[in-house]
Amino acid sequence: MSEVLHVVTDGSAIGNPGPGGWAAVLAQGKKRWEISGAKHWTTASEMELVAAVEALRGIPTGTRVELRSDCRYLIDGMRFHVLRWKRQEWRNRRGAKLQHQELWSELLHLNEQFHVRWKWIPGHNHHPRQTRADSLAYREARTLWYELKVAA
Repeated sequence: MSEVLHVVTDGSAIGNPGPGGWAAVLAQGKKRWEISGAKHWTTASEMELVAAVEALRGIPTGTRVELRSDCRYLIDGMRFHVLRWKRQEWRNRRGAKLQHQELWSELLHLNEQFHVRWKWIPGHNHHPRQTRADSLAYREARTLWYELKVAA
């Protein structure tokens, strides 16, 4: 059986909403790599979900994954709520349309392809991979913010 792929994700937005960034630090055995990106107008919550989607997109089906995030919205959503939201036609308990339905739907689909263990970790806890993901996500958001400010 292959080694578990350890993933730590984070998202950031300046202004919330505003320019945002996402990042993931992935490690499997001795191999380690990072991915990140940005979006012009977004929220931190959306970037947290995008980070998880992007981390899971490029890995082989059947991979055992432990995905950690400091975002309760993401972790609790995947562990406790997403199946109910889907059954309720992507509405919350009050009947309001769920935000980021497309991302939740894609996460659910990706979750079915892997053996994902969703784990919450406290933010800013000096965990090296969480600190790195946080730094990369913020850097992406900050770079985009600066580019937008210069262009204005």
